[in-house]
Formats: sequence, C-alpha cells, structure tokens
Amino acid sequence: RRTVMPSRSYLAQVELPLTFGLGNASRVERLEVQWPDGSSEIWTDLTVGQTLILAAGSGARQTPQR
Repeated sequence: RRTVMPSRSYLAQVELPLTFGLGNASRVERLEVQWPDGSSEIWTDLTVGQTLILAAGSGARQTPQR
C-alpha cells in the first residue's frame, strides 16, 4: 500500500512515482487504485519490471463501498 502526496514541495513540480518491491514475483495479479474522488479501479495481470502510467478511467471501474 502506498499513498501519493502531491503537495510534497512548496512551489516546485515533483515527479510522483511509486515503487513496489515484489521479490521473486514475475507478474502482478491485481493492482487496485483508489482515486481522490473515492472511486477505485483495478488493473490485472501486469508484467513486473516496467514503468506504468495509470490514468483515471483506464482500468476496470469499481463501485465505491460504503
């Protein structure tokens, strides 16, 4: 679990990468992102060792649980 904090620097633009250690895993079965608006999306069957750019609306939408 990781959280992106876009307000890390005052008057500066900072890249917001998240890095995950996966040990010996060769694939990521499931990645879930919860967006600031409360919606969440899931990406499945991802290859490790790559940089992913995830955009809201490009994954499988999940209905918020209340």
